[in-house]
Amino acid sequence: MNVPTGAPAAVRGDGPASDMVAISVVIPTHDRRPLLERKLRALEAEQIDFEVIVVADACRDDTEAFLDGYRPPYPLRWTTTPGTHAATARNRGASIARGRVLLFSDDDVVSLPGWLAGNLAAHETARVVGLSRQVLPAHLTGGGELRGPVWWWNVNGRSTSLTSDLFHEVGGYDPSFTTYGGEDPDLGYRLLRAGASFLFLPHATAEHWDEAFAGEYEAKARSAGRAHVRVWRKHGDARIAWALGIHPALMAVKRLVLNRAVGALVRHPTFRYERAYLEGALEARRRGEGAT
Repeated sequence: MNVPTGAPAAVRGDGPASDMVAISVVIPTHDRRPLLERKLRALEAEQIDFEVIVVADACRDDTEAFLDGYRPPYPLRWTTTPGTHAATARNRGASIARGRVLLFSDDDVVSLPGWLAGNLAAHETARVVGLSRQVLPAHLTGGGELRGPVWWWNVNGRSTSLTSDLFHEVGGYDPSFTTYGGEDPDLGYRLLRAGASFLFLPHATAEHWDEAFAGEYEAKARSAGRAHVRVWRKHGDARIAWALGIHPALMAVKRLVLNRAVGALVRHPTFRYERAYLEGALEARRRGEGAT
């Protein structure tokens, strides 16, 4: 199956397209040049055979000017997408990548030593999806983390690696997911159906520098709740609803618990996230979003 790539765009950077590399790091970005630069500079010390593909998704800041002038010690190419969100941007990056292994990682994720080598080593075994250890830097208290064990619903844009052949076999990311959430568990479920295994990589660590988390997490939670209902309705498998916490029975229990919460609990970030996630899922159910 061919991966849809969105609107064609010029590819800029170093390295002939015919040269194969061991691993391609695919980075979607949107108006976060300082975070992107921190990520790219962290990769400058890596010694293994890799390349970086940056996909600037309708950037209006100085991201493209920075990429035009940046000269790292590793092969870097970059291209653009017209504001169609992460799924399409990742597909676009994968379509021009030269690596046997693809490592998808967002612009706010900074690698620690061993991250690339740990992901590459995971793919000595066939049909594996590698999920790195993901932690927060010391100055942050909120954001996405992953400390194992893992399963299909843990596939995420912070750090997910798989072979290019397996990615294209399952059709890549579904570009119909054009808001926050949904594209990762959708890909994870299709990989599960294709017989992939999911491997936690404790020695391949990356830090999640989501410095805007505090101001955005309720909106992201609401969007994820809506999107996850779409994933369930797309595939029609009740296991998805249970795994993602959107089965009607689970949501009924959540409503009961959340409605009875009082005091400091109501102000706790976890409570506010779960409440927003539930609201988004209930809204999607009422509207019939993703129904087939």
